[in-house]
Amino acid sequence: MGLRQRRTEGIRDRTEQELSDGDGYDDDFEAFDPYEDLMDLTGTESLPALEDPTVPQAAPPRSPLLTGLIVGLLLVVLSLAAFQLIGQDDEGDATAGSSTTTEAPDGEGTATPSDTTEDPGDTSTTEEPSTSVVVDLPEFTASGDQVDIADLTLAVDAIGPIKLGTSAPRSVGRLVASLGTPDEDSGAVVSTGAFGSCEGDTERIVRWGPLVVVVIVDDDRTQTLGGYRLDLSYGGFNSPTADLKTLSGLQLGNSVAQLERTYEGFEIEFLPHPDLENIFELRSGNTGNLLLWGPISSSDGSGFIRGIYSPDACGRFS
Repeated sequence: MGLRQRRTEGIRDRTEQELSDGDGYDDDFEAFDPYEDLMDLTGTESLPALEDPTVPQAAPPRSPLLTGLIVGLLLVVLSLAAFQLIGQDDEGDATAGSSTTTEAPDGEGTATPSDTTEDPGDTSTTEEPSTSVVVDLPEFTASGDQVDIADLTLAVDAIGPIKLGTSAPRSVGRLVASLGTPDEDSGAVVSTGAFGSCEGDTERIVRWGPLVVVVIVDDDRTQTLGGYRLDLSYGGFNSPTADLKTLSGLQLGNSVAQLERTYEGFEIEFLPHPDLENIFELRSGNTGNLLLWGPISSSDGSGFIRGIYSPDACGRFS
């Protein structure tokens, strides 16, 4: 009989005896020594089995640290899964609310806000008239007889013998024959009104030094010499055109006092101008029609002539 079994039976017999006596513990009770059976063992004997080998051993308790680590990992995994689900929902909403755009091919540029943003409630525009070339026209070439610079006098309707309102290929061609190749030729562009043609019409600006001639271009590509402007602000002070004069001898740089003496008997007015500040207007004393006008430095006697213009071409020869 094993030690554990003998000890168990001894305790049971003792308990039954005490219960039968009804006294609880006996005064003569001797304490039970669980190691009593081991006292007679010698060193050569093997220890008896202290536990019943048939009873399975209890599993050791889990470590609190290991349990906390497992719980923490589970929480991290659950948080990542929830974040991915929420991110997919947000991405789906953003995709559903955005408009479809088409990327430009490589080398052709990218879209700008003005290309992709539009206010459907406002269809008005405030853009200035375009000055881009609207139609290709041939260059002006020399045509007709050459005219001496002294004979290219500025009048209300002509530059010397070259009449305004005539075919530009022929009239401007004669200026080319007299003055050489122009310094600038804009080609056919949309007018801004800056040179006296009607805003929005098609014009062509040709320049030799300070002299500009304005060509009106019709829808059928007909070109008409519409007017001229001689102005120091255009540059080319060393150009022969800087010496051009009116029929009465007025030229750039003359004083306002000289203007008044030259055109005594004509009507002369000095007026403010939104773009040119101060201008003079020379009108016929009989009809009051505008003959010449242009910018001046000031209207007092010390002022001088900065420009001499023909009447504006807008509507003049249409």
